[in-house]
Amino acid sequence: MNNRFDRNLRIGYGFSLLIVLAIGFVTFFTLQRLLNSNQAVSHSSQVMQKLERVLSLMKDAETGQRGYLLTGRENYLQPYNGAYHEALDLTGELSTLTSDNPKQQANMTSIRSILRQRMDILQKFIDKKKKGQVITAENLDEGKLAMDALRAAVAKAEADEQLLLDARTDRLNHYTTIVPGFIVLAGLIALAVTIYSYQKVTQDINIKERLRAELEVREQETAALNEELTAANEEITASNEELTSINEELTEAREELQSLNESLEKKVEERTKALALSEQETQALNEELSATNEELAAANEELVTTNEDLADNDRRLQQLLQEAILAEERSAKLAAIVESSDDAIISKTLEGIVTSWNRGAEKTFGYTEKEMIGESILKLIPEDRQFEEPQIISRLKKGERIEHFETVRQKKDGTLINVSLTISPIRNIAGEITGVSKIARDITEQKRDEQRKNDFIGMASHELKTPLTSLTALIQVLQQKVKENDHHFMTNVLARANSQTKKMAGLINGFLNVSRLESGKLSIEQHPFELNHLVSEIIEETRYSVNSHTLIFEPVGEMNVDADREKIGSVLSNLLSNAVKYSPKGKVITIKCTAGPEMATISVHDEGIGINQQDLERLFDRYYRVQSEHTKHISGFGVGLYLSAEIIERHGGRIWAESEKDKSSTFYFTLPLV
Repeated sequence: MNNRFDRNLRIGYGFSLLIVLAIGFVTFFTLQRLLNSNQAVSHSSQVMQKLERVLSLMKDAETGQRGYLLTGRENYLQPYNGAYHEALDLTGELSTLTSDNPKQQANMTSIRSILRQRMDILQKFIDKKKKGQVITAENLDEGKLAMDALRAAVAKAEADEQLLLDARTDRLNHYTTIVPGFIVLAGLIALAVTIYSYQKVTQDINIKERLRAELEVREQETAALNEELTAANEEITASNEELTSINEELTEAREELQSLNESLEKKVEERTKALALSEQETQALNEELSATNEELAAANEELVTTNEDLADNDRRLQQLLQEAILAEERSAKLAAIVESSDDAIISKTLEGIVTSWNRGAEKTFGYTEKEMIGESILKLIPEDRQFEEPQIISRLKKGERIEHFETVRQKKDGTLINVSLTISPIRNIAGEITGVSKIARDITEQKRDEQRKNDFIGMASHELKTPLTSLTALIQVLQQKVKENDHHFMTNVLARANSQTKKMAGLINGFLNVSRLESGKLSIEQHPFELNHLVSEIIEETRYSVNSHTLIFEPVGEMNVDADREKIGSVLSNLLSNAVKYSPKGKVITIKCTAGPEMATISVHDEGIGINQQDLERLFDRYYRVQSEHTKHISGFGVGLYLSAEIIERHGGRIWAESEKDKSSTFYFTLPLV
């Protein structure tokens, strides 16, 4: 019965599992076809969007060309410049997207041919305008015919793609219709099989319970039969007792016969006893000897074990002795290094009580070892700096290590010196922090050298800025004079000279700002303003001087910040200038503004040469520049990002960069929202 129950249970659940697997496989296959159809629909939509973009680009180019033909102003040609190459790039992408469609490939070839013809006509009119020639109505009709041909070619490609899109949409709708029904049907089948299996198992359980009840009844009948057999056995036992009494009488007669034999056996027994006593004594002696041998063997085993333990202890003692000698040698070397070091090396408790003081500390601070051991470390800290000690101890108690912490300390004669501190926690064997080790280096002369260098940079920059301002003014006057004489060569030369003087002025302003920053004279004047307006202004200013890249701005809703508008503008200008310098011509630069709960985030993304991970860590250091084959011909002194980082940090924000080598870079900075 149990075998039948197990067989039905296994068959039911096995069949249910098989159906579930079949449903899962068919569902996966159907959903895969559904996803493929959905992807094909998305693909067709993308093709139609790019076709509309090609037509829009050509409309923009034609509008810019007409504006130039009507006004003669070259700024109307901005939409025209680059439109042809961008349109060709789009047709190239369309060719890639429709590589599996020969009909669309033919359409793309026709569109590219018409694009070239149309751009040649537009360029011909521009050249005529520049030469002062007249644009005739026939010329305009020729341009209109080319544009109509382009519209027709694009419309044909869109119509072909629309047919393909309709077919793909029908296929998608077909799969969308049948999949839910199939899944519901499969689920009902699985449910039916499960119910059937449950019913079979329930029937087997009922049969098993019925058989168990019948077995209990038979066991009760067997127990009654056993009781009857027990009564019969008791009767047989009574009969056996009667037979036993008869046997006892026979036994008494037999004992009388034995008494007659006892007299004969006495002599034999006496002799046997004497022999037995002799054998017992011999056996006892042998047992004592065996016990003694066993005790000796156990003692030998204990001695061997003891000798092995002694040998192990001796090896451990030798090892500990060697480790103690090595530790003593290391301690002696460490003590010699500490004692001969020019840096001040000091140990103290967590309460700030000095416990060790080397010669370097005596030279640096003027106190002897006797004067400082057992004294408070606050003896070396000026009153206006004593708040630093609790902060340092708090960080060390957390297990942190403090490196190159620059501060001011006081010598024995009251002189203040600049020091760089490296502080580490001291731990005992259990790993608990019990004290502090401090290395102090006197950097007073280094600070003075930096101050002298900053003073020189500030003075030199200031002295250079005065003649450069006069030179810039003279160049601008000459540009105005040359424009009146219509001297094309001199106009270009003076424009380049003006551009170079602006670059030089930017470098000098950077050095001046570094000098002011180091001397604490760089002021931040914060006022509320709307951030999107500032970003738009900086982008427009950049577009006037940069036509080699496409600048795209993606603003969000109104974002008001409390900051120095001029300084934040200089940060944006520097990031945009770097994006232009370090990315190839024709690439896109994207500027985004996003608002969080408390901070506004501005990002500048380029499609340039990228930055290595090791350079990213030092990118905002003063005078640091990335060294590579791509950057050695790009001008700069490494002060722009340093100044930008200092300005953003003084506003309570953060600046960082993310980059992928040879692909792109994105610079971010944040500002608190009002």
